Amino acid sequence: MIRALLLGLAAAAAFTPAAAQERTWMLRREPDPAQLAYATPATDDWVVAFTCREDSGQIIAAFPAAQALGVRQENGLWLDDVGRPAPWPISVTLSSGPYQTTIPGEAIVDASGEGSIVRVEFADRAPVAEAFADEGVIRLAALGAVVEPPPAPRGELRGFFRYCR
Repeated sequence: MIRALLLGLAAAAAFTPAAAQERTWMLRREPDPAQLAYATPATDDWVVAFTCREDSGQIIAAFPAAQALGVRQENGLWLDDVGRPAPWPISVTLSSGPYQTTIPGEAIVDASGEGSIVRVEFADRAPVAEAFADEGVIRLAALGAVVEPPPAPRGELRGFFRYCR
């Protein structure tokens, strides 16, 4: 699902000139779910993506991590080192402004099979989310990966949070 959303963002950003291949914040509200991502337009290079369904009050954050929890495939399923199939439960720490919380999330194998994609769901009214909406700054950490994108532009943030609420 995350890959499909990122491909949608890449398609929406396809009009971006070839010279502008730097990471940037991108907002896509149509079709539902909305997505706010820090990524390179028209590529598979992304740092973090936030999605939400209209008026849901819930945000899902996803980001890549180098640590691979999937160690082998059996019958088309990725298994961890003790034989459990994905998704694997993990803890994710979110920080923004003076707020920090560690909540349950999950990891799946990334498309290359050499790392993981971390996903975590949280309320758009949680203190960390409110601070992110106000300041545009967020930090996410799990599986040894720390994601600290530059501040998100106020217009994109407001549009995203209005959609979610």
